[in-house]
Amino acid sequence: MKRRSIRFKFFVAISAVALVFIGVLLLLNVFFYQDYYMMMRRNELRDAYQAIRSSYDGNADNIATVLDSYESQTAVRLAVVCSDGTVLYTSFLSPNARPEGGEGGMQNPFQLPDFSLFDQQRRGYAILRSIAQSINWDALSDRHYQFLSVTLWDNDQYLCLAGALDDNADKCLFAYMPYAYIEQNSSLNLVFLVIAGGCALLICLVCGYFISRQFTRPLIAMAGVADRMSELDFSTKYEGNGDDEVGQLGQSLNRLSAYLEQTISELQRSNGQLAQEIKEKERIDSMRREFIVNVSHELKTPIALIQGYAEGLTAGVADDPEDRKYYCDTIADEADHMNKLVMQLLSLSRLELGAEQTYNEDIDLHALCAEAARKTAVLCESRGLTVEYDNTNTTVRTDGDLLEQVLMNYLSNAIRYTADGGQITISAVRTGGNVRLTVFNEGSGLPEEELPKIWEKFYRTDRARTREAGGTGIGLSLVRAIADTLHGSCGAENVEGGIAFWFELSDVTDTGETAQEL
Repeated sequence: MKRRSIRFKFFVAISAVALVFIGVLLLLNVFFYQDYYMMMRRNELRDAYQAIRSSYDGNADNIATVLDSYESQTAVRLAVVCSDGTVLYTSFLSPNARPEGGEGGMQNPFQLPDFSLFDQQRRGYAILRSIAQSINWDALSDRHYQFLSVTLWDNDQYLCLAGALDDNADKCLFAYMPYAYIEQNSSLNLVFLVIAGGCALLICLVCGYFISRQFTRPLIAMAGVADRMSELDFSTKYEGNGDDEVGQLGQSLNRLSAYLEQTISELQRSNGQLAQEIKEKERIDSMRREFIVNVSHELKTPIALIQGYAEGLTAGVADDPEDRKYYCDTIADEADHMNKLVMQLLSLSRLELGAEQTYNEDIDLHALCAEAARKTAVLCESRGLTVEYDNTNTTVRTDGDLLEQVLMNYLSNAIRYTADGGQITISAVRTGGNVRLTVFNEGSGLPEEELPKIWEKFYRTDRARTREAGGTGIGLSLVRAIADTLHGSCGAENVEGGIAFWFELSDVTDTGETAQEL
């Protein structure tokens, strides 16, 4: 079904109102105009009688001027007639045409004159005679005036009024007008009303079309804005600036659009944050499960070894002192490995929970690097490794124990993955208020996609999944936790000839020592 637009409905409504209005006018004119027009004509005759009667002073000649003036301004014809039939005044016969005799009076209208008259005069006398014969002269003095209709020989009809000019009704005023004049005016009025009604209807249709466009344009614009809003497009705004109800509705729609846009944006942000939180929770859950698996895996092997060697000692498998020493050393090494793992896990948990207390002090990086090289000297000498730390002459204010853990983890990791006879270089670079500590070891580096993963707990590259490689798998995770605690940062990058692990701290205090600048 085709949908009609509001503009069409508005135009039809205006057209229907105009059509009904004009139709009602035509119906009123057809059924009531004739009676109304006759009433107005009677009122006109009555007004003429009352105006002339009020001017009458007993002498008909004195009101002749008033009668002439009134007839010239209206369609009413007037005559003053005595009760004996003498015509004192009439407009169709001038005073010069009066017959002789009768005290200066005109022809008696009750009988036609003997001389030949013009047709107009003859018709006028016939009208006066018909009026005089139709009225009740005895009741005229009491009623003052009477309305009546007269018909001539040619069926011409006249609306007449006969009224006494004095209380005795000796002189009467006859006022009359032809029905043909009345009907002609009525027909002309009806025709004109039909023509005017048609023109008015056409004008109303044209005006209705433009008015409907003017009034419905903002509604159509608002409908477009609402459609765009339903598609979650809030860029379209209502541009109207009227201060009427339609303009207020448009401004309310703009405010609603802005509110919905803000609300939906906030909802989308909340949904995005919730999705990220859910994703992060899933990631944490996955890491927790993986952490449990990794811890179990890391503890399973030393526990199995300790249990096996302890059972062997109990069963007396190792009889000679050398075997018993080997068993005991193995149990001690595995216990130390487990202790180291547990201590690192405890330290990592304290750091991640923010429970680790820090104590800031001025740390000489050169001395710190020398101590770390001394502690790992045995491991380096056994594999022919060289550790250089000449470019570390600077001081930083931070927690010394945590920074030492970072350096030892980096250095141990470098020793573990550097080929025999390789070189390890420790350097410190100050840039502005930041100090970056870097540990470089020779080698082939790591694939770029694995660099972000090495900071995860228990993550090891494929080439280092054996226990012989040593380590617990959480050293770099511990470094990242320390960086977060000290408000620093850490990272790793492949460089020419190997890989470099760096640790950067801010808000450091320079003691004036010379440092390598970027």
